[in-house]
Amino acid sequence: MRPTLLKPEFRRFPKSWVVVPFTDVVYDVTSGNAKVKQSEYVNQGPLPIIDQGIETIGGYTNDVDLACDVEVPCIVFGDHTRIFKYITFPFALGADGVKVLKTRNDLDPRFAFYYLRQVDLPKDAGYSRHFKYLKEAYVPLPPLSEQKRIAAILDKADALRRKRQQALALLDDFLQAVFLDMFGDPVTNPKGWEVKQVGEIAKVTTGNTPSRKHTDYYGHGVEWIKSDNINTPSHFLTGATEHLTVRGKAVGRVVPKGAVLITCIAGSPSCIGNVAIADREVAFNQQINALTPIMGVNTYYLYYLIKLSRKLIQGASTNSMKGMVSKSALSQVLLPTAPTALQHAFGETFLGAIRTDENLVTTALATESLFNSLVQRAFRGEL
Repeated sequence: MRPTLLKPEFRRFPKSWVVVPFTDVVYDVTSGNAKVKQSEYVNQGPLPIIDQGIETIGGYTNDVDLACDVEVPCIVFGDHTRIFKYITFPFALGADGVKVLKTRNDLDPRFAFYYLRQVDLPKDAGYSRHFKYLKEAYVPLPPLSEQKRIAAILDKADALRRKRQQALALLDDFLQAVFLDMFGDPVTNPKGWEVKQVGEIAKVTTGNTPSRKHTDYYGHGVEWIKSDNINTPSHFLTGATEHLTVRGKAVGRVVPKGAVLITCIAGSPSCIGNVAIADREVAFNQQINALTPIMGVNTYYLYYLIKLSRKLIQGASTNSMKGMVSKSALSQVLLPTAPTALQHAFGETFLGAIRTDENLVTTALATESLFNSLVQRAFRGEL
């Protein structure tokens, strides 16, 4: 009899594939390696640091003796963030919540990387560690040649997905350049704009999770946004996987179209400050604070102001081990605020760029969806 998988409704492996426990073929080799505190990161250096943040490289260190004593390629897992990274170069480990994984000789590491990213880990466990759940998973073990073939196909699809993301990044670079030309860097405020607290330019709202004990709170209705819907290349929130009913909405936290949502609780400080625009009414969980601009403050200006003030937002964190910016701390962050007319002028530029490149955005999201579908097909043996 096959073992129960962590997500049985998804894992429909071919009958010819062997399925084995995670711990039989994937090994935790983290122990004994030095770790670098985030306060010790530098912007450039000979040795990149891999942590559990969303970016592949979290920073650098000049101390090459801190190199992780693990043969590459290897897989790095964010124990709090649930992020997997496939690493092919020498690196140092970030200090908090990182697991370094190696695979048995009959499990291709690239195949394992794509598979493990699909394992259904709890998303509402907050800052708790997730490796304990990952160890309960089972891993398909088709012939090594088949693993390599599947990994090669997914590599090509992933490369296409990344190209679409890079194209979106170029659009972001253009808008960022326009913002900086018009307003200067909000962190240093070289143009001397009037400085105001965040709470003076927007209403700050912290999200919540309606009680799971009330099943009638969840179902068809308003989208319930999580940090995964913010941590994407898109300027706008992606579609939620859960919704709140009318009853759930009544006890949830809801903001209107035009609000700006910020990740304020995350697995590591580097994840704090991810931001996206709500282009419809949404509810959201407690990891997120929403800014509803007051009259005279342009949504798109506010979005880029927050986006480029990430260091200031992260500096308001009340916890050194993980990212946590309270509603009170966020409300008191000081930001330069330009005149309303200039804000609206930037807003028009933003909308013009979005309209011009809306096909690019649509294509990027479609490519992401197609890639995810391809991964699912791969592990059903349909490639």
